[in-house]
Amino acid sequence: MGNKLVVIALLMMSLIACNTNGQQRKRASAEDMAKHQTEMMEKSLDLSSEQSKTVSELNLKYAEKFKKLKEEAGGDREKMRTLRGELLNKKNDELKEVLSEEQFEKYIKLEEERAKEMRNGRRGGRGER
Repeated sequence: MGNKLVVIALLMMSLIACNTNGQQRKRASAEDMAKHQTEMMEKSLDLSSEQSKTVSELNLKYAEKFKKLKEEAGGDREKMRTLRGELLNKKNDELKEVLSEEQFEKYIKLEEERAKEMRNGRRGGRGER
């Protein structure tokens, strides 16, 4: 009887541990974020191979800066929002030099839609929660 209780207790603890690990959100690396963003831009903006290469480099550069900014902000959401906005403006200035006017306008519209979805509780294309 005692052995059965120990086995059941261990099984329950294992299930709880597995469930807890599954619920933790994994943070993507800067490289993963840049790669994902570049792929999305290639599909939606019909980038040339030269544009794709440059956009990939810019996305990596700014993904690393955004990661560093988040660490430095230390949970201060207002500071992070301000600094993130400044970085985003710099990134957009650089993208404007790489993309055609039509591509850049489409990019801005897509980013505005994505931001709106995130404000409404949708993240990373996972749909409604």
